[in-house]
Amino acid sequence: LAVTPIDFSALGVGIYPLQLLIPAIGLGLAALLHFVARRTRWGIAMLAVVQNRDAARLMGIPIARTIAVAFAVSTLFAGVAGILIAPVVFLEPNMMGGVLIYGFAAAVLGGLTSPLGAVLGGFLVGVFENLAGTYIPGVGNELKLPIALALIITVLVVKPAGLLGRPIVKRV
Repeated sequence: LAVTPIDFSALGVGIYPLQLLIPAIGLGLAALLHFVARRTRWGIAMLAVVQNRDAARLMGIPIARTIAVAFAVSTLFAGVAGILIAPVVFLEPNMMGGVLIYGFAAAVLGGLTSPLGAVLGGFLVGVFENLAGTYIPGVGNELKLPIALALIITVLVVKPAGLLGRPIVKRV
């Protein structure tokens, strides 16, 4: 990828190609995962195992193999995410720590039970963090991570299920 920014003269903003590629690939992978989970036999089997293992076992779904495939898919997606974010963050042993906190903040904000909410939460965390870094004096680039942590705490206190999440109710 080229290092020179693409200049949008109408907006007066320079954007690197990687800044456009990361969300595009992320949304594409999310759409692919949604399609696989809702439209294929293997995806429906994974959802059945998540919902109720005993019922899925009684329906003849191989539980261990389904869980292994789910772990393989999640490892593949994590690898793609690592490859995409590696040029953006500083290379060090703990380089994904901040990304992990931002991802957790996005999932908590959107709702831990809602994949669409997690995507929406990711966009909201990114927008809120950059607006806070720009307009709140003293935050800048150095204190953006505590903003995400404060957002996690605020959401857990105000609305623990998140924006699109459903509260989990257990009957006794």
